Amino acid sequence: MSRSHGRDWWEFELTYTKYIHQEETMKKKFLAAIMGAAMVINVSPVITFAEPAADNGTATAAETVTDAGVTGAVSAAGVEITEAELTGAELTGAEAAESAALEVSAQEANSGQEKDVRAEITDQTTLEAAIAQGGVVDLTGKTITLERALTVNNSVTITGGTLIGSSGVTGNLVTLTGDTAALDGVTIITAAENKTALHAYRTALTANNLTIDHTNAAGGAPVIVNGGSAVFTGNLDLTLGANSWYGVNVDNATADFSGASIAKIDTLSATQSVVCVENGGTVPGKAANTTEVVTADGQTAYVQDENLPAFLKAKKEKDVISVTLLHDVNLSEPLYLEESMTVNGQGFYFNGTSALGKDNVVTVMAGEADVVSLNDLGIRTDAANKSALHIYRSRAALQDVTLDNTDTAGGAGMIVNGGTADVSGGLKIILGENSWGGINVDGVNGESSVNFAEGSKVTVQDTAGKDLDAIYIENGDANQVEINGAENAGLVQDENGNYVTDDTPEEPGETPEDPGDQNGSGDTDEGQKDPEQKPSGNDGDQNPSDNNAQADAEKEGVKSPKTGDSSALLLALSALAASRTAATVVLRKKKDLED
Repeated sequence: MSRSHGRDWWEFELTYTKYIHQEETMKKKFLAAIMGAAMVINVSPVITFAEPAADNGTATAAETVTDAGVTGAVSAAGVEITEAELTGAELTGAEAAESAALEVSAQEANSGQEKDVRAEITDQTTLEAAIAQGGVVDLTGKTITLERALTVNNSVTITGGTLIGSSGVTGNLVTLTGDTAALDGVTIITAAENKTALHAYRTALTANNLTIDHTNAAGGAPVIVNGGSAVFTGNLDLTLGANSWYGVNVDNATADFSGASIAKIDTLSATQSVVCVENGGTVPGKAANTTEVVTADGQTAYVQDENLPAFLKAKKEKDVISVTLLHDVNLSEPLYLEESMTVNGQGFYFNGTSALGKDNVVTVMAGEADVVSLNDLGIRTDAANKSALHIYRSRAALQDVTLDNTDTAGGAGMIVNGGTADVSGGLKIILGENSWGGINVDGVNGESSVNFAEGSKVTVQDTAGKDLDAIYIENGDANQVEINGAENAGLVQDENGNYVTDDTPEEPGETPEDPGDQNGSGDTDEGQKDPEQKPSGNDGDQNPSDNNAQADAEKEGVKSPKTGDSSALLLALSALAASRTAATVVLRKKKDLED
């Protein structure tokens, strides 16, 4: 082959290679431009890009993309791109940045479209899609029927709306499993086959103005907080049905009710409480209008005040350990304490109301083998009630108790009827116009006794000025009624065998060890025990007061001098003084001689 032919072949090959490369490059650019235009057309009606910086002189123009297509011109690798002819080259750095911006815009647009879904909630499916996105799910004014159990496994805030269960849900209706969940103004209504309405499982729940109707549920509770925490604020409205366990179950979790108002709780069973705590659960902020009851099975129940008497009556076989008042409790019916327990008043009162009628406010009737302890407690009667406290064939231990019987239809501060009252600390009894007296000890139903410990103190405040007895005894003889340690509590027995507060001031120099008057004046302990004993005098002693002085002096080991012994005593004292002076003189002279 000649050299000229070889050169021609080489030039042809080079030209062909350039053509093939250019064609491949144009194809790539064409595809890239088509994809970019498609993204822009689908994203926004008008997107304007600022002119990118030149990349080695290969990209120099601005482009405007409209929903009608791609207009403008871009100079890339010397190839003109128009609407009619779309060719391209490999994307430069600037063009790549523009492409990334398009993708971000598309993502943002898609995100905005997902948020719009939450405004289109009409059923459970769209509700679940909105919950999956997280954030705020607004159900205000909407009612959603749940055809299947609803699981909220995302951190969301649900506001407003009503969720209604259907018979197709045989377990819990709504379960929260996300890290956090907030319910504000939400109502949940269970159907006949549903169990727990709201189950917060290992989540941090905040619930404001929560309303749950559990009337028709097959079991469970309106709310269970299990393994997480919950804070309730606003109105907490709970309606319980015949199959409801209780209102809120706090199981190995923490629930704070301090900011909530129990606006309404309807219970059909006496054993239903507002809150039940178990398995190490805690309630730092107690539920309003409730009383704390602890049972032997490890449960702590917060019982609505008006349901407390019925709750304790129903639980008497469940071994109630303690009842703790969190505020004054207005009773809707008489309160019967029928098993061993401790009532911690914390300074608060059980208040009788007209609803009790002519009955006693609190009655202890646990049986002789059991002891009911009343600590730091007040009991107050209403004008329709009888006595504040009735101990009937049982034993009660009272420490720092106040019995206010100011308003009464007729009764005493306390009645001990065939039972025993052990008093320690302070016992204050306030009496009114219709009060019978402080403590009525009645032996008609068997042996009755009142025992006062050392350091106890009985105070009787008679607001009507009737001078009533602190203890009065009836319907019993000496074998049926026993009062022990009355003196410990500052009580003395009167001539009728009853006891009054000892208001006699102590005489100067009198000591507790002083046996009292030795002449039989009636001031000895024996005299107190026998009110019929009369002073016997001293059988012919013309001056009992002198004998008393003699006895007092003998107690000190010194005999009283007889009248006329004063001159002899003076002589003896003078002789003693003279001998002492003489001895002093002798000792001085001896010392002088030695010197």
